[in-house]
Parts: sequence; structure tokens; C-alpha cells
Amino acid sequence: MPIAKNANTTLKQLFVRHSGHVRSSEILNGNVHINLVSHSTKLSLGDYTPAEAADILGDDSYFRFVVLRDPLTRAASGYVSKFIKDPPPVGDRGEPPAVIGDAIDWVYQQRGEQPDYDRSISFEEFVIYVTENDDVKLDTHFKSQESYLGQLSFDFVGAIENMDRFVSVLESHYKQKIEMEHVNRSLQRWALLRRRGQQKLLPAQIQSQRIRVHSGELFTDDIVERLKWRYATDFDLWRQARTQSKPNFGT
Repeated sequence: MPIAKNANTTLKQLFVRHSGHVRSSEILNGNVHINLVSHSTKLSLGDYTPAEAADILGDDSYFRFVVLRDPLTRAASGYVSKFIKDPPPVGDRGEPPAVIGDAIDWVYQQRGEQPDYDRSISFEEFVIYVTENDDVKLDTHFKSQESYLGQLSFDFVGAIENMDRFVSVLESHYKQKIEMEHVNRSLQRWALLRRRGQQKLLPAQIQSQRIRVHSGELFTDDIVERLKWRYATDFDLWRQARTQSKPNFGT
């Protein structure tokens, strides 16, 4: 179950690399997400009819897994990645940018102002946005991990903070050596200086000062409490995943 900001890119690349697909090198060359959906590779459920996809989802011979993440670092990673590091562009006619446009619109609407996509919003404002809106209104990068899971059951529930254990489970299940490359490290790239007040800075202010923000700098007690309340179920699921000692095969 791919969940945005939960090593999604890394995991997709891992399975393409080990799939034995004749076009695996081509799929891995560039954006793996786009390449998987733009070519009929039979590696994604979208390449099958709805009936075929339903059969696959209901077939117990498949190994089903999901990787969860600390909701605090996931929220910070989503903001750093999409608002600071690589913000989507504004449309040619001033249309809201993809992914982050709704968040910016909402924040400025609360202030009774016209949205300023170049100015954007701070992490503090972003947290208010995600905590005061339901999952159905949020982009996939910001909605709860719980919302992805539905009624599906999984053979293994892992945690991104313990990927070595997850790799060992895959190696045991597939009887082969598994190579995993960590390719999306938004927080790590921006994680050097520790200063106070980063949660109030706008993306352009951070970029202009060439500040590399550590996720811990973005959190105040109020922000932590807001996120713990908003993603309460995610915290419970993530904690369970971190303490799971073995795959729950057959459940």
C-alpha cells in the first residue's frame, strides 16, 4: 500500500529493480511514479481492469505490506518537500500550484486576503490547515496514513524508522537479497542548523537565508499537540508497527 511521504519512491524503485521486468532500467530512469503510470508495465494495479485488480487484492497468495511513519516527521517532511525544497509552479495564468494550492488558498481565505502563491505559508500555518480540515479535503501528501488503509488486511506492517527489519522480512519471504536505496531524503538534506522560530518563517525567507531546517526546529509544544490530536490513530498504528516482532502471516 503506497503512502505518500512513507518511502513511497524508495519502495517503488525497490520492487521495479527486483521485478525482473524487461524494461526495469527504463522505468527507473527518471520519475518512477510517472513512468509506472505512463507505460503499461503490468507492475501497477492501474494496468489491469477493475475486475482483475480486485482479484489481485483478494488473492491470498500475494504478500501484502504497508510501511508507516512517525506522523510528526511525516508532516514536517511533507511541508519541507512541497513548500520549501521543490514547490510546484504556479499556472501560466496564475492558477494555484498543484499539491499545495488548496492549503495556501485556505490559509489566506481565513485571513480574508487574496492568496499569494509566491509568498506561500509558514509551517505553523500549514499545521493549522491540516488540523482543521478532513482527509477528503487534503492532498495525498498531507492526509492521514489511516485514510489509505481502508478495510485491507496486511501480512506485514512495518515502520520507515526500522527499514532494516522490513528488508529482512522481504529477504526471508522472497528468498533473495534485497537492495534498498534511500532516494527521498527531504528532511535529511535540510537538516543541519538548529534555530528557534523556524515554524513562523515563510519558504522564501528560509531559502533566502540558505537555512537548512531541522525538523525539530519546526515543532513547538502547540504544534506537536495539534498534530498528535489530528493524527491520533496514525500514532497508534505507527507505534504498533514499530513493536511488531514478526509478520502477521495468515491474519
